[in-house]
Amino acid sequence: MARRKKLYFIILLAITVALMIAVPVMATLRNRKALAEDDEQMQRITVWQIDGFEGGKGSRSQYLQKVAEKCFKGEKIYVSVTSLSADAARANSERGERPDIISYPACFYGFENYINKKDFVYKTWCRGAYCLLSLDESCDFSDANAQNTVVNAGKDNLTEVAVTLNGLNGATVEESTNAYLKLINGKYKYLFGTQRDIFRLKVRNVPFKVQPLTEFNDLYQNISILTANNEKYEYCNKYIDYLLSKSEVGSLGLFYGDGELCAEELKPLQYLEFNYVLNYPCGAEYINELKSAAKSGDANKIKTLLK
Repeated sequence: MARRKKLYFIILLAITVALMIAVPVMATLRNRKALAEDDEQMQRITVWQIDGFEGGKGSRSQYLQKVAEKCFKGEKIYVSVTSLSADAARANSERGERPDIISYPACFYGFENYINKKDFVYKTWCRGAYCLLSLDESCDFSDANAQNTVVNAGKDNLTEVAVTLNGLNGATVEESTNAYLKLINGKYKYLFGTQRDIFRLKVRNVPFKVQPLTEFNDLYQNISILTANNEKYEYCNKYIDYLLSKSEVGSLGLFYGDGELCAEELKPLQYLEFNYVLNYPCGAEYINELKSAAKSGDANKIKTLLK
């Protein structure tokens, strides 16, 4: 009898241990299966953010990611935003790697043949602007010339075109940080820059004056759909519509629409119309022609190319 009770106890213990092991394993397997099924149902959208010009502040790629999270909240849509240089994006494209959506500066080229033109070619979701800056608050900018002005070279934007069309061809061009430091140090009276330089001077806590330049602007951030997948296309279109309708790009120190809030220092650049902008889609040949004309100081040829 004692042996039988002992045997029952051992069998009961074995069953208990087996259940303790089996139940969590079964639950884990069910969870994995559910996650796998969810993963299969999850629609994934890729976005590339090309920073071709200096913004005001903050990250445009992070901004786009937050917009995606708000747009598709509660839906099985996962949007991945990646920040790339223009050269990196073109290199990826040559390997056959392209996103579903691309956000890019106006002078970006290399993807014009891959844009899905079903409903639109591109839409602009934010912009910056060129301006003259001076620490002399009493100035009227009328004496700005190539000798007393330093130019912020920018990144991939066509600063040289803007400089030529504003009659400052031949002015010293410096990397962005050096340019504003030379203004601060009094080597130049004027800085030819953008909204980014306004924030640099604001951080320095120095008084300054701003003169917007409206002859030319290429500081536009455009967005286009590349995917040919019909279901993805609809989601991409929804995302872009949401991006434009819920714009808060004032937080980036940039502009969109007439009602966009912006920092007090940026108000001179807020409501502007420009005489010349880039014809998009741009190709490499077109961009190189503009650069060549700017290099030779041929403002008339630039204007012809921009018509």
